Amino acid sequence: MAPVLYSAHAKVIGARTGHVEGDDLNVDLTMAKALGGAGDAGKTNPEELFAAGYGACFQSAMNASAASLGLKMPEKKEDSIIETTVYLVGDMKALDMGIRVDMKISIKGLEQGDFDKIIAKAKQVCPYSRATRGNVETNIEAVLL
Repeated sequence: MAPVLYSAHAKVIGARTGHVEGDDLNVDLTMAKALGGAGDAGKTNPEELFAAGYGACFQSAMNASAASLGLKMPEKKEDSIIETTVYLVGDMKALDMGIRVDMKISIKGLEQGDFDKIIAKAKQVCPYSRATRGNVETNIEAVLL
């Protein structure tokens, strides 16, 4: 078993219309309007939280991958952007649901070949990518700015 590098804990009360507390997290949840809920402004949902986590993790994996390949990522944060969309898919009535992920990675200052190498390596090292591999359809669109 691999050594623990970090652990995060969250306590959920009230499911999709409840509240989440963690060491550094304190958010209210709402059921998305598309799922028949209120979609309350200022509140979030599990898919949005997953999209944020996956995007941030993948971008960190890209930074580490670039360094390991001897390549340089852009210095300005706004020159490397990941937009992640998580879709809840399936049939709610049959309780047969899953997720699909679309990720748009926009970057400035890299050659296409280097960009492709960084993404390929990040797919192999990102913990979210590894955890979802073979289980969650993940589509990546790479855009040079």
